[in-house]
Amino acid sequence: MAACPAWPQRLAIALSLLACVNAAQAQSTVRFLTAGDLYKRLIDPQPEAREAGRHYIMGVVDALSLARDPRSCIGPNTRTADLVEAVQVQLQSRPDIHRYNAASVVREAIAVQFPCV
Repeated sequence: MAACPAWPQRLAIALSLLACVNAAQAQSTVRFLTAGDLYKRLIDPQPEAREAGRHYIMGVVDALSLARDPRSCIGPNTRTADLVEAVQVQLQSRPDIHRYNAASVVREAIAVQFPCV
């Protein structure tokens, strides 16, 4: 069986494409949202940014509810605005926690404001 004369060229192209993909992946590392980033969204003058912050909080709250987190008890009548305010107040009063993972800070803020008694 005769080798295709273009085979070495195709291999070289494939290897160079693979190298480019690996380089691009190395530059785009996964970075979690920090509590400071979340706070910036919540106080942003743009409504879209504030809404993104609210949705993030509600996503964490949904995950806590699905996981049946024993530290937080959110009733069926709890308003989204109350949850967002609990997180925002915590972030505003504690700039020292802005460096931490946003989901962890949301969980703690919700557990403090809506504890299981």
